[in-house]
Amino acid sequence: MKKVLMYLVLVPTIIINMYFLLYWQPQDENSAKEVAVQETVSYTKPLYKINKEKALSQLSTYNKKELEKIIKKLSAFDIGKIKEYYEDTNDNESLIEIFKLLKKRLTTEDYKKIQEISSSFLDIQEINKRIKNN
Repeated sequence: MKKVLMYLVLVPTIIINMYFLLYWQPQDENSAKEVAVQETVSYTKPLYKINKEKALSQLSTYNKKELEKIIKKLSAFDIGKIKEYYEDTNDNESLIEIFKLLKKRLTTEDYKKIQEISSSFLDIQEINKRIKNN
């Protein structure tokens, strides 16, 4: 009786293993899609030239005063949105949203002044390119 049970268990096990080894082919579509996504992520260009935390501390006092003067022209709600975007973990997308908001709310002269000041620690050309693409 034991031998019969052993054969009943072993024969299907061997047949299933042979099927997996010789005939079964996994679908390759899913793995190809994952690779393509990883490649697009690795080619995104960083928008910060230096560390995000060090950027504001490296500004001159004149530039800091100019930034404060321009930011005071924004509403409290807009300033809150900018702080929220700045603290977000997705740096590149948040930075794009900040500049979209600034472009929308400020005069052209003030916006250009902010671009000029922040060009020392940000890639302004890349930011403008991404704003146009969105």
